[in-house]
Amino acid sequence: MVSRLVCDLHREEDNPAVVPQASDGRQIPGNIGADVEPRLARFHRPYHKALEAWLDTADPALIISLHSFTPALKSGAAPRPWEVALLYNQDDRAARQAIRLFGEHGFSVGDNEPYSGRHLNATMNRHAEAHRRPYLAIEVRQDQIATTAGQARWAGLIADVAERVAVRLEAA
Repeated sequence: MVSRLVCDLHREEDNPAVVPQASDGRQIPGNIGADVEPRLARFHRPYHKALEAWLDTADPALIISLHSFTPALKSGAAPRPWEVALLYNQDDRAARQAIRLFGEHGFSVGDNEPYSGRHLNATMNRHAEAHRRPYLAIEVRQDQIATTAGQARWAGLIADVAERVAVRLEAA
């Protein structure tokens, strides 16, 4: 495990924020002027190489990427109303179904919110879209998973939605 503040595995190697100099309006002193190459060699490339090898072997019916987002940025941005969000770039086959299914559970669902999967989706672009593998890039708002009960609830919800999406994709 590595923090995205050390090396953001979900950005392209040439993206300046692969080793971010600031986050949520705060500078990251250890990253200012940092030599990016050792971090790419230690974290970024091995992660992508291992993920590629695993996906080629496992050939999953659906790739799931799970992350969280803050209810509001400390830098003063507006509160984020979505409880769950789906990110995607060009391939929205799975995301469209999951957005609907989470909505049927009564959740406010972000469609490429609070981030756009067109900008922050390098892992899925590389390992899913480039190979026509269906995927769900799911973001859950952190207050929803702050307790053990919340985590258990979301684990069940995500498993249910992912299974239903995978079945529908197989049938298509």
